[in-house]
Amino acid sequence: MRISMNVKTKLKVSLFSLVCLMGSAHAETILIKDAKIVTLGEQGTLDSADLLVRDGQIAQIAEDLGDIPADLVIDGRGKVVTPGLIAPSSELGLTEIGAAASTNDGAIEEQSIGAGFDPVVAFNPRSTLIPFNRAGGLTRAVVLPYSSEKVFAGQGFAIKLTGDFDSVTKPNLVQRAYFGEYGAELAGGSRAMAYAQIANALAQAKEYSENRDQVRRGEWRELDYSVEDLESLQPLLRGEQPLMINADRASDILQLLALANKYQLKLVLVGAAEGWMVADQLAKARVPVVIDVLGNTPDAFEKLGARMDNAALLHDAGVTVAISGPGYAGSHNSYLSRQAAGNAVAYGLPFEEGVRAITANVAQTFGMDAGVLAPGNAAELVLWSGDPLEVTSFAELVMIDGKPQSLVNRSTRLRDRYLTPKAGTEHGYKK
Repeated sequence: MRISMNVKTKLKVSLFSLVCLMGSAHAETILIKDAKIVTLGEQGTLDSADLLVRDGQIAQIAEDLGDIPADLVIDGRGKVVTPGLIAPSSELGLTEIGAAASTNDGAIEEQSIGAGFDPVVAFNPRSTLIPFNRAGGLTRAVVLPYSSEKVFAGQGFAIKLTGDFDSVTKPNLVQRAYFGEYGAELAGGSRAMAYAQIANALAQAKEYSENRDQVRRGEWRELDYSVEDLESLQPLLRGEQPLMINADRASDILQLLALANKYQLKLVLVGAAEGWMVADQLAKARVPVVIDVLGNTPDAFEKLGARMDNAALLHDAGVTVAISGPGYAGSHNSYLSRQAAGNAVAYGLPFEEGVRAITANVAQTFGMDAGVLAPGNAAELVLWSGDPLEVTSFAELVMIDGKPQSLVNRSTRLRDRYLTPKAGTEHGYKK
């Protein structure tokens, strides 16, 4: 089945309907015409250009591709194309409803230090939160465990938001830990103890790596942590896996930089409310930060130095900035990272860097093959109704691996059910 759409003809069908029809027809080529394209690659931002997808890959991006035959041609005038959004911190697929314990698989209790906890087997690609966030333009996410007892939470992993059962792309991606006020709380009330627990775990992991056989045979002194936990820390010591750790206060950040330097760790800092104060040190150490731009009020003593232009100041210093969704909304609204990026742009971050902070910078930080639109790359993109960093804009087309994704989710089904009830129903239910 072949579908064509003359960009000069006004058809009384929605783009979403076309995409659904196209998906059922297994269309192989899609041509987006005359859109603003933010490539984040060598081609930069093109104010009016065409993008051709063929066999799942971006075939061409140019100012005018002419009338290339395609299964679907989309009028992109007034619209914007960007890479798919990537959440740098989420619990997607591990948490459904925070208040319902039976739906939460991201934490454990009363287990050693927690570093060995790997929740990937509990990941649910059919979570209702995945299509909800995908409809908001999110195509990938880093999924992290959480902890309410230990400074180490365990192993995080990466996913694509296809909803497929094979959508985990990078298991054992990061090790998550806590410092700052929350880490102090988990360690008994003091940052000093949180730091000591982290440093001691790393020291014993190093000791274990140098005496692995003796430890396993019981011929070494008794270590404080399980073999499973100590094995899980080895990728940190080898520089194969980053340590993703929370800290907001400037002095806490400096302590973590010193610890990372001692053990040659790849550090990813989360929070960094006062990161602007030590931006030069972060840049020198090449430590990326994941910040919640909307969490810019001093709601804790460790955030007294929080300011609206934190992202801009970090970027100006040369720090790689990734922007997460709002902390208060959790994984339910990870896609709102674009709203946070818009806030950062309003306070000095360049527009293109705002888009980069929710796409390419996240991909770079976690070693993903995504975040840039270029010929030869897999087509992982979003067509927005307008400026992607504006709250009122919305995703009209989301592609992952060159395949248009459904934008239907639980919220849209509820909307449609009650907005236009079928005949013979009352309040959406049959009489």
